[in-house]
Amino acid sequence: MDREQRSNWIFEVLSHILKALGGNSRIRESLIFKGAMVLNQHLGTPRMSLDIDSNLDAEFTRQHPDKIVQKTFLEESISEALTRYFEDQDPVRFKVSHIRVEPNPIKGHPLGWDAFLIRISLIDYEKLGVRDLPGLRVDVAAPETLSDDSVVVLPLGDVTVKAYSLERIAGEKARAFLSSLPAYREKLDKRPKAIRVKDLYDLTRIIQARPINDKIFWKKAGEEFFLASESRYVDCEGLKTFRENWEVTSRLFSEDPIIPTDISIADVENTLVAITDYWESINLLPFSFPLPG
Repeated sequence: MDREQRSNWIFEVLSHILKALGGNSRIRESLIFKGAMVLNQHLGTPRMSLDIDSNLDAEFTRQHPDKIVQKTFLEESISEALTRYFEDQDPVRFKVSHIRVEPNPIKGHPLGWDAFLIRISLIDYEKLGVRDLPGLRVDVAAPETLSDDSVVVLPLGDVTVKAYSLERIAGEKARAFLSSLPAYREKLDKRPKAIRVKDLYDLTRIIQARPINDKIFWKKAGEEFFLASESRYVDCEGLKTFRENWEVTSRLFSEDPIIPTDISIADVENTLVAITDYWESINLLPFSFPLPG
C-alpha cells in the first residue's frame, strides 16, 4: 500500500469501527464521540480522518473511578462490540487480531486528565496478500465540563452513539487548536507539539454550513468554546491568540497532505476574524483560566 491507499483503508475501516461501537450498549454508556468522524455526520460531507476521537463520559468515571477498572471495561467492551459486528457481516471481511488499551499519558497526567489510547489491529480477508496493514486508533480523552447543548444522540445507520453537538464541536475545534500553540504548551510546561491545523479546516467547514449570521448557533458555539477551554485552562484574548505563530500555521496548513484544497488559509483567516469578532461583541471574549494551585 502507498500512503494514499493506507489512508483510504484506515478511513474506511474506522467508519465500520464507529458503527460497531455504536451497536454496543456498554460503549454508549462510557464514551462520547467527537472529532472529524462525527463532524462528517453532522455536515453530511466527508473529511479524511485517521483516528476516532472520544471522551470518557463523566457519569461513567464517577461510577468507575479506578483507572484499571476503566481500562478493563474498555478492552472487554470494544472487543465484544467489534467481534459481534464483524461476525454479523455477510460475507465476513474483518477479524479482530489484537486490541490494546494504553493509559495516556503512560505515567498519568499531572492535572488529572488521565485518558486512554486504544490500538486495534485487524485481519482484512480482502487484503490477505498485503503485509503490515496499518494499525487503528481510538483516542479517549478525560471528561470535560458539558452543558445541556453539548451532547446529542447521533444516528449511524441503524445504530446511535452519544456525540458532541455541532455547536460543541465548533467550540472544541477552536479550543483544540489553541491548545497546540506555544503559549499554552508553555503554560502547562509541556514540550512543543504539532500545531493542529486540521481543526482550522474543520472550523471553516462549520462556518460555511452555518454562517456567522446564524447568531443562535454561534452564541451556543461560543459558550461551548468557553466551557471546553475552562476544562483545560486554555486562555483566549481574541484573534491575537489564534494568530500566534501564524507564519508556521499557514505553512503547515498548506503542506498537510490530509487537508483538502477546497479551503484556503485565507478562508481560515476570514473564519477566525468573523468568529472572534462576534464572540467579542457578545462579551464571550476575552477569558483566562489560571492553573490550580
